Amino acid sequence: MRRQTRAQRADRQSAPARERRLWNIPGYVPWFTADSATAVGVALRYLAVSLIGYKLTGSTTAAGWLGSLAAIAQQVTAVFGGTFADRHDRKTLIIVNATMGVICWGSVAVLLMAGKLVFPVLLAIAVFESAVNGFLGPASDAMLKSIVDIRSYPKARSLNEGRDATINMAGSPVGGLLYGIAPWLPFLSAAVMYLLADVAATRIRVIGNPRNGSDSGNGNSDGGGNSENASGASFIRDFAEGWSWSLHRRMLVLTMVSSALANFGVNGFQYAIQLHLMRTGVNATLIGFVNTGVFLAMLAGAFIAGRISDTAPVGPVTCCGFVFICIASLPMLLTDNYRVLLIANAVMCLPFPIINALQLGFIFGKTPDTMQGRITVTLTVPAQALSAFCSATAGSLLPAFGFSKTMLVFWAVMLVSMLLIVSSRSLRTIPRADQWDCTPLE
Repeated sequence: MRRQTRAQRADRQSAPARERRLWNIPGYVPWFTADSATAVGVALRYLAVSLIGYKLTGSTTAAGWLGSLAAIAQQVTAVFGGTFADRHDRKTLIIVNATMGVICWGSVAVLLMAGKLVFPVLLAIAVFESAVNGFLGPASDAMLKSIVDIRSYPKARSLNEGRDATINMAGSPVGGLLYGIAPWLPFLSAAVMYLLADVAATRIRVIGNPRNGSDSGNGNSDGGGNSENASGASFIRDFAEGWSWSLHRRMLVLTMVSSALANFGVNGFQYAIQLHLMRTGVNATLIGFVNTGVFLAMLAGAFIAGRISDTAPVGPVTCCGFVFICIASLPMLLTDNYRVLLIANAVMCLPFPIINALQLGFIFGKTPDTMQGRITVTLTVPAQALSAFCSATAGSLLPAFGFSKTMLVFWAVMLVSMLLIVSSRSLRTIPRADQWDCTPLE
């Protein structure tokens, strides 16, 4: 009994050391830099795309469909992107994806500076770049587990959540501020960040580890891809294998459905607030601060996730998170006061980094290394499928039903998602990280 207690104590004491060692893992720093620079590029141009779309057309419906068509293109190509990432050199895919970001958003900046940008061209560029990102983007997340071992993986995901929250917290208001200075400036800044991601990605090196197995088992010791599959098994077989693996696990199917509904509701709130504030004349910087509030809350959530990721029982914490989201969002059904929207919208998003770090950490921790890209897609594509229509839905409902009824529609969808989660015994009983080895992914 004494030996077990000492071992457990030593394991708890080693957690901070494991977190520090992330930065000493070969390949992790350039991977983190490339992934972070891409996230900055997305954050800087995210609000600016809607703003310039609304400016060019004067229509919330057109601006809404701009976001939705881009999201649909991304989700359609992402269906095949995970399989492609598992069969090819992932580092190369990250580099190509970043290069396309430089070209596309740099072109928007140049056209705006020349006064030549029209809505159809903006729409075409946004849809094309989103399609490329959907197809090649899964390579970055798929590469992470070939860089860090399974014990460090929850910490790495928590760090990513905090990183994303910090970037987006600053990115939206900075993007709005840059847009206020000159409409082309956020797009030029995004292109520069994609260029940084391009350069950093060339430095990524994947080194196999004894816990996960050498990366050479994937047929590629440098880029984390699977060159053996690329030359052997058919793409269709690998594609079908990934979806079959996910769809035959009840927990994953329920996660897909509940995540799809939750994302639709929460993203619907975001788009409805953003478009409502645009049409009521609120300036771009203040609109950006709504997103800042969201990501400030998510930064706090990521900090909590990092502290509890090793010890918290995944199932109960996830259920509490979904209940919290539904309760915290209630004030936004009653008023469109800017301060209420700013605060309630932020508080609602607090649990997301915790849910992602714990629930997705368990799922990806139990997923074979060679299937990381495909399983990423089988989870994220269904989870984001409905969200692709959020922008268009919000843009269409607002002029027809008004702000409060539009928000009620999205809240009802979130409520259904919460009920699915709390009613599932398999999700409620997922244990903490040190018990994952003995817990099957049902």
